[in-house]
Amino acid sequence: MASQEITVRGQELGTWLREFRVEAGLALADAATRIDLSAGQLSRVEHGRRRPRLELVTALLAIYGITGARRRSTVALAREESGDGWWHRDRPDFPERQRTLISLESRATSIVGFEGVLVPGLLQTGEYTRALMSESSLVAPDEVERRMVTRLHRHRVLRRDDAPALTAIIDELALRRVIGGVEVQRRQLEHLLELAQWPRIRIHVVANSGAHAGVNGSFSLLRQPEGPDVVFLENLTCSLFIEDAVEIATYETAVRELLTQALTQTQSSEVIASLATAMDAEADSTWSPPI
Repeated sequence: MASQEITVRGQELGTWLREFRVEAGLALADAATRIDLSAGQLSRVEHGRRRPRLELVTALLAIYGITGARRRSTVALAREESGDGWWHRDRPDFPERQRTLISLESRATSIVGFEGVLVPGLLQTGEYTRALMSESSLVAPDEVERRMVTRLHRHRVLRRDDAPALTAIIDELALRRVIGGVEVQRRQLEHLLELAQWPRIRIHVVANSGAHAGVNGSFSLLRQPEGPDVVFLENLTCSLFIEDAVEIATYETAVRELLTQALTQTQSSEVIASLATAMDAEADSTWSPPI
């Protein structure tokens, strides 16, 4: 095994191998002994700090009894593990594409995200998420609940004692977009007001008054205690994890500009509360966002 810089792909491979070992009921030392490694060496593989040879990966998969599609996916990941950046274009399954993001969020010490169209995924209520998937007409009805499980699993990170510091920058237009009807949207806004009181969550609204540094689309910037800073981008069919330092710097600049242009936390809460109050006062059929 060779030393390497930690990459998202290396961390993901290590996470899979660790999960397979636990599933097989093997302690770290026991699994390491079977492939003639020390527990420390195998631990470094599982944490993405060492790049394992393909032969080692296949040996571990055999020990853990991993076959079929899971074996093929793991072997493919081991073959492509080197290199910065990761484009999930060959993983059309939503839970599988979200799995890497969930792993990354669980390791992050801080997350800064911008959303221009919707409430950020980590801050969505269950009913808002369900309505979003149903109303988009892009998710089959029998697939909605499976995706809901994935979404709710993702939310757990915010309730941990060591939860990452989250800064959510939201375009005001996203708050005015009614998803699931007025009552669902009102409860979503009230949920944001509640989360804004959590010590490790900051919510900033970018007022609807011209162009800003986020006009090119939503993104999340995640920082890890070990491993690279990563920018996460997502579209309908694929996800992209950016690790290149020059590209990361561009997004860092965008974050600084957005925070300069955004309302303060107090002002942002006032805007959210105003919209929630307006929705509460009007019937679904007659409500329109205040100007």
